[in-house]
Amino acid sequence: MFRKTRLRTKFLLSLLAISAGLTAATLFVVSHSVEKRVRESLREDLQNSVATYRTFAAQREATQRGSTELLANLPNVRALMTTQDAATIQDESVNIHKLSHSDLLVLADRTGAIVGLQTDAKSFTPQIAQLSLEDSLHKNQDRDWWLGGGHLYQVWIQPIYFGASSQQTVTGAMAVGHEIDKKAAQEFRAIVSSEVVFRSGDEVIASTLPAAEEKNFAAADDKIARQPDGSQELHLGSERYLVNTINLSLPGERPVTLSVLKSFDQATAFLSSLNHALIALGFLSVLAGGALVFVISHTFTQPLSTLVAGVRALEQGNFDYPLETPGGDEVGEVTGAFDRMRVSLRNTQIEQQRLEDRLRQAHKMEAVGRLAGGVAHDFNNLLTVIRGNSDLLADRDGADSFHKRCVQQIQRASDRAVSMTRQLLAFSRMQVLQPRVLDLNATISEMSKM
Repeated sequence: MFRKTRLRTKFLLSLLAISAGLTAATLFVVSHSVEKRVRESLREDLQNSVATYRTFAAQREATQRGSTELLANLPNVRALMTTQDAATIQDESVNIHKLSHSDLLVLADRTGAIVGLQTDAKSFTPQIAQLSLEDSLHKNQDRDWWLGGGHLYQVWIQPIYFGASSQQTVTGAMAVGHEIDKKAAQEFRAIVSSEVVFRSGDEVIASTLPAAEEKNFAAADDKIARQPDGSQELHLGSERYLVNTINLSLPGERPVTLSVLKSFDQATAFLSSLNHALIALGFLSVLAGGALVFVISHTFTQPLSTLVAGVRALEQGNFDYPLETPGGDEVGEVTGAFDRMRVSLRNTQIEQQRLEDRLRQAHKMEAVGRLAGGVAHDFNNLLTVIRGNSDLLADRDGADSFHKRCVQQIQRASDRAVSMTRQLLAFSRMQVLQPRVLDLNATISEMSKM
């Protein structure tokens, strides 16, 4: 089917195919390069975000440790703990809680028993607080992570001394905690300019992700291999993220991690617009190039069309079909060669026609010669009889002069007839006739006698 397509159409289709292929290759290269660069930029942003959070966490930890120490050394707090009255301590812990601006306040006596608890989370019960405090005191840590009732707290623990701290007279302990919740995640998100997820073990505590993506985060995070720089790529629903996870807890503490996420799809959203613009530009380029080639191709396909028409006319015997001879390009050379060939064929045909006419005339002359030879042969036989009888009459005695003259005329006429017959035979045999001198007076005299 493609072989029967016109040359102009083939050329146009080939150009469109090449243009489309180059456009597609360009789009692929540009898209791949931009996507690679965006991925590298996101990894750098993730590393910067993690570094920013580490700096913020270190400053926050130093601030909270100092604040807790100051709060535990307040005179009213020391005096309150010396009462050893749980009811009094619980009542006064409300004011201390407001003063601390914290989410959790725990006051314990010198034995580690909780005598005061203030928290907004009703599910974080005194029993949970007691177990968490005992675990932290057992590990002898002044900072720990407490998890209970679905709430995660970062807690700083400070002993409460009676008198100077150098005397090491401990009357109790204070624990001040700040909850890692949705609000804290939003604050951290504003700091690192990324989505964040806090987890304790495999349990998601707080995040800024949508609810549907948050459910799939824990399972997806364990299945993706980490990159050398600590980042990894996650597919959460229909969106892709680059994730960097850091460990917030110290060895021996409850495992708590922070995952910083950068949306890869949002970062490459402009790439879709760029692809659409490039596709539109490529489409316009293909159309403009096709239209331009369609117009330009007429300059060299038209002479070829004329040449094809001339070939078809020559096939039908028309040697006079007009041909356009363009410039000195290949098409012009082919057209000129075809025109010369056409003239040569015409001359050859004329010569062949002439030769055929000559052969036909020769055949006719040959037929006439054969006919003349047959007639001359038969006529010569008749003349032989006439000549023989005239010779007998001439040799006869007693004939008068008149009869002799008649016999002589018969003999001369028969001789002339024999001569003409011989000439006719010579013509039939394609022999060369020899000219001779003719006496017209004698010929006319003989004719008058006849």
